[in-house]
Amino acid sequence: GLLVWKHLERALQGQGDVDAAAPVADVAALRGDATSIAARTLAASHVILCDHIADKSLHFFVQPDRLPQLFEFDICTQPSRGLAPWARPDLMLPLATMSAEGIRRLRPGAEAVVSLVYHGLSPSGAPRLTGSVRTLVEVGLAEDRAGAHEACASLPPRAARRPLAALVETVSCGGWDRRLARRAYVGFALAACAHPRFAVRRLGLRAGLATGRECVMSRLARREGRRVPPSGVDALLRAARADGHVVIAL
Repeated sequence: GLLVWKHLERALQGQGDVDAAAPVADVAALRGDATSIAARTLAASHVILCDHIADKSLHFFVQPDRLPQLFEFDICTQPSRGLAPWARPDLMLPLATMSAEGIRRLRPGAEAVVSLVYHGLSPSGAPRLTGSVRTLVEVGLAEDRAGAHEACASLPPRAARRPLAALVETVSCGGWDRRLARRAYVGFALAACAHPRFAVRRLGLRAGLATGRECVMSRLARREGRRVPPSGVDALLRAARADGHVVIAL
């Protein structure tokens, strides 16, 4: 099964990509479904497939009436925090609900935990939640404390669960606890040590990005905001094919 696990509202407003997750066994079928739907409902002319990012399948849809912006749809088969695996898609599915648009997504409390893990934890334990992310976390916890508790009990590595759950309680009451935040962060670091192959794969990805060794589409997404270069769509499609991407005309 597929679910959107973060930033759905932002994506629906055209302000970012669609961040979905699914078990790896489902990706091939979901990719076919996404391509068919894009051709029918998005008036897309091409899709560029990218499998160069570890544990992700990226889809870039060319919509002639929305150029130079591309529409990006990502399927993550194993989310990570730092160098550690967490939030397996099959564990997120029981925490899902249906949005008003009929899209399967994480329930508010669970999404608040996801945002807290990505945007709140750090080695220092200092408070880092700001702006719209802070609002999302506060509203999610206020609306769905039970979903947050369930997420803390199943999604993080075991060493991070208790301090993260306690931190969620503190944030729910309007506070922040540096000690708990540090302990949760350390829990993820210990999980990286317990999964050395995964950690090495993530380190390789980070090293490639740091040294500029990334594919055409990764560079376009990270540095250019998914905007087609001035050279045009045809040039982008040629560059993508030359870089090992599959380009499908719809």
